[in-house]
Amino acid sequence: MIDTHNHILPGLDDGAKTMTHSLGIVRQLFYSGFQTLIVTPHVMEGSGFLSPEEILAAVELLRKHVAEAEIPVEILPGAENYICPDLGKWAREGKLMTLGNTGKYLLLELPMLEIPQYTEQVFFDLQVQGLTPVLAHPERNKGLIERPEYLVDWANKGVLFQLNLRSLSGRYGPQAEELAERMLRSGLIHFIGSDAHRTSQEDGVYLQALRSVKEIAREEGVREVTLENPQAILTGEGLVGEREYFLQQPNKKKKRKFWELFRG
Repeated sequence: MIDTHNHILPGLDDGAKTMTHSLGIVRQLFYSGFQTLIVTPHVMEGSGFLSPEEILAAVELLRKHVAEAEIPVEILPGAENYICPDLGKWAREGKLMTLGNTGKYLLLELPMLEIPQYTEQVFFDLQVQGLTPVLAHPERNKGLIERPEYLVDWANKGVLFQLNLRSLSGRYGPQAEELAERMLRSGLIHFIGSDAHRTSQEDGVYLQALRSVKEIAREEGVREVTLENPQAILTGEGLVGEREYFLQQPNKKKKRKFWELFRG
């Protein structure tokens, strides 16, 4: 499996602080079944800006330590780019790291509480350059929870979506969990990511979430989001097959089971 979103490079953002912490996360992800980790440190305006060169240097250092620790995991470069009006301009100037450094897929993040008015313009600016926008954890965004129809519109315009695995276990609240399930059932998830910032205190937390993916998306869906689509990132190719997207309604049966817990 391929993890398309994590913060395991030491000392670059709010993720792993030391190389020891990084190796702990890498081991945990490996034991959960991931063989390839695309690292995605935060990139944002001002003091949070990381150049591709800085990211590549950090990747090489982590690769060296992973090899010395004999963990059979491949480490590849990437970045989680915080959306801003100049993102398309930065891409044209070569200032942004694409996923896998293949020049095709760009992971970007919205603010958690809103959808900026310039969002669709940024998508367009990237697409006219041949870049495919990949939106990180859309299920966590308050604006998209309230207006999920945006997801269908964006997907039909070529925007792809990356799901945080732990959204399926309620890590980010019941609304994020519900939207994550709806998107997965609707085929609106293209990639999965651990979004790991540190080692989890819960054994098997990612395996549990992967079981949820299998229950919702079935075996073929799991293979698509954990291997087939991420492999397209690594080759710089487009995803196989075109489809028209829609969003299924919430799973009311699951809601009834939840409320039954409170019956006296």
